[in-house]
Amino acid sequence: MSTEAETTTISSQPEPQAPPKTQPSKKEKKKGSEKTDESLLARFKGDGVRYKAKLIGIDDVPEARGDKMSQDSMMKLKGMAVAARSQGQHKQKIWVNISLAGIKIMDEKTGVIEHEHPVNKISFIARDVTDNRAFGYICGGEGQHQFFAIKTAQQAEPLVVDLKDLFQLIYNMKKKEEEDKKKANANSFNISDFKGVDQMDLFGDMSTPPDVSSPTVSRAFLLKQRTRTQMDVFEGSKSLSIVSV
Repeated sequence: MSTEAETTTISSQPEPQAPPKTQPSKKEKKKGSEKTDESLLARFKGDGVRYKAKLIGIDDVPEARGDKMSQDSMMKLKGMAVAARSQGQHKQKIWVNISLAGIKIMDEKTGVIEHEHPVNKISFIARDVTDNRAFGYICGGEGQHQFFAIKTAQQAEPLVVDLKDLFQLIYNMKKKEEEDKKKANANSFNISDFKGVDQMDLFGDMSTPPDVSSPTVSRAFLLKQRTRTQMDVFEGSKSLSIVSV
């Protein structure tokens, strides 16, 4: 019985021939194209990636996220774009740039950055359920949320997936940074943590710090001087001056 796997192809021709190239299965393709933080970092660093698109419009919205709100805004902006087109006005052609810095919307002809939104200002990504070439995202601060509706030249799915990967990468990077900080704090002693602490507090409740450079005073001597009521310690001296009452 042959010990070779059943998927191995054996040529029946007498002449030796190179084995035919087999197409990888869907599972193998998925495994081979598995995304790592390193590969995503290489993809989004610097200028990142960009997609050709058109800006449908921008709409003020009341909330930072919401499917229905986003879809309603998308339909509203599309209706306005249709009305503008009937008057000879066309959507602005743009480049959508995705990088570690966030999203940049640039004019296709001039290359001027029209809008720039860092990752921490983007709160929601929404697909258009009626159009696979349209998507939108919400950005802005508290009380200043805006919905940007965009029509991509090709299907919007790859762009949306890139945004999802970017957010996952940023999350992983911040998580790793926090873990590294915790490890560093657990394994190190930082003397700066004691800044602002009076050194006298380390000695407890004392009026004068002990002179560690002076010779040890014998117990007998101390007992002998119990009748003394005043002691002056001269700074820099290694001797004690006893003043009688």
